[in-house]
This record gives sequence, structure tokens and C-alpha cells, in this order.
Amino acid sequence: MRQLSETPAETRNDPIGALCADFAARRPLRAGSVIVTVYGDAIAPRGGEAWVGSLLPLLDSLGINDSQVRTALSRLAADGWFDRFPVGRRSYYGLSAVGRRRFEEATRRIYAGPPNGWSGGWHLVVIPGAAGPRRDRLRNALGWLGFGALSPKALIHPNPDGKALASVIGELPLPERPLVIAGEGVGDSDPASLHRLVQDCWDLESLAAEYAAFCAHFGPLAETLEAGLRPAPLSALQARILLIHDYRRLVLRDPMLPPDLLPDDWIGRRAYGLASAVYRALLDPSERWLDAEVENRDGLLPAPEPSFKQRFEGLRPT
Repeated sequence: MRQLSETPAETRNDPIGALCADFAARRPLRAGSVIVTVYGDAIAPRGGEAWVGSLLPLLDSLGINDSQVRTALSRLAADGWFDRFPVGRRSYYGLSAVGRRRFEEATRRIYAGPPNGWSGGWHLVVIPGAAGPRRDRLRNALGWLGFGALSPKALIHPNPDGKALASVIGELPLPERPLVIAGEGVGDSDPASLHRLVQDCWDLESLAAEYAAFCAHFGPLAETLEAGLRPAPLSALQARILLIHDYRRLVLRDPMLPPDLLPDDWIGRRAYGLASAVYRALLDPSERWLDAEVENRDGLLPAPEPSFKQRFEGLRPT
């Protein structure tokens, strides 16, 4: 993953402009990934469908042109993320059933925050069959859920997302489904042994470095918002999308281990706190742009679903 750069001091008077300039300079600029962020963060809570033309001003402001947008949406539709609804000369894209499920699973990971406790239990997943593409795909899917590898055929996690795990397993033919064993540990575990197990199964060191870069990158924006910056609606939405775009790429790789298994100063908690504060400061003005500018086949987008207001409420004092 590309390391985020620190924002130069001379650009701190315009932190949103600095973030947009940095983003537009990234190569390769993956239009499809940005569109997934826009839909997941802004469109999914409002019904999941939007007219492409009404999203172009936002995407163009992030350095993604009309041709790139349409090509990326066509590919995402071919991959099963979206359904396309042509109406006259307009194209509307809405989340498919598969896409909606993927977004729901990602939403729980992105906005819920780190776990606050742990019962001491573990989930062990044993993958059947010989090495090959199918086993690799299942390992990758379990890795996306935060599982760490004990061996090529055995993965563990202390508190996985049960719905997401059931979804991954349920998509497999019966003979390819792994054996899942869940239970509590027997007796007291040595904390040092637990931390060695974590080091063996998860690469937290590189993740911590990327969280630190994220905090440095968005820190100037957090400071200016706290000092009273009130961005215009489009600027607020630009910053919100860039924040979630970079944060989700980290948090979806974070195994979300309980505090008992993490260093006392685990930087993932600080990154979540920063993302929460910035997101909430940008929320109202950014929603005003969506209210006024983005359309679906029925007209302007509906109001967000009630659960939308619960995003980033998982933060607890540390």
C-alpha cells in the first residue's frame, strides 16, 4: 500500500486543498476504488443508487474524469458490485444484492471502532483440501475478516465478525467449507505467550506504521477543524471521502484484536479517534452537498437511513 505523506507546513492554511492535491498526484489513481468509497460512505445510506452525471463534479474535483468514472463503473458492474439502469441518455448505478452485502460487511468494520473487551475465546478455522487457488481464495477471504495464519491450513481470530464469517462460508459448496471451532481457552494464558502468538499470526508492526502516516496526513485537517474551520459543502465532502478512502484501506486490513492482545499504546485507537472527530465535523456540510446535488431515478436522494447517525460512535476514552 502507498504510504501517506505528511502535509507540508506551508499548505496547512488550506488542509483540504492539500489533501486533494496529494490525492490527485497519486499513481496509479484507482478510479474504481474511489467510487467504491463514495458509494459505501455517501450513497449506500441513501438508497444505494445515483445518477453518474450528478457524481461527476465530486469525482472530477478529486482528479477523476468522466471517462475514467464510466469505465470504472462498467467494470464494477461486470464484477457484480452494481446494477446499471439506463434512462434515456442517463445512466444510474445502484448497489446489486451482492454489492449491498459487501458494503454492509465493510461498514461494520470501518465505522464501529475497535473492540472494547474480550472473553478469552478463539475461533479456529481449518481449511480442507490440498493447496491450490480455491484454498488461497478462502485464506484471502478469511484474512480480510482479520484471521491470522497459524499454518497454511489453520487460521485463528479472537472475536471475528460472525455475520461476515457465516457469509464467507455460506458462499462455498459444502465439500469446500472449512471446519470452524469456537471456544474458550483452558486455564490462564501467559500474556507473553499471547503476544508472541499475535506477532506470529499478524503483522501489526507495518500496520502501526501506516496508521501513524494516516494520523500525520490528516492531523492538520483535524487541527484546523477543531480551531473553527467551516468548509463549504463540496470541500467538506471531498475531505470526508478522502478520509474514509484512506482509513478504510487500513481498517479493512486491521484484524481488530481486543485490547488484551495489543500494545498499551496501540496507534489504531488514536487513528480511529482522529477519523471519528474529522468525520463528525465534516458530516453536516458534506450532507448538504449530497442533499442538493445527487440524484437517483426518483429525483434527489432520500435522507440517510437512521443507522447512518451511529457511525463512529464506538470510540471510548483510553
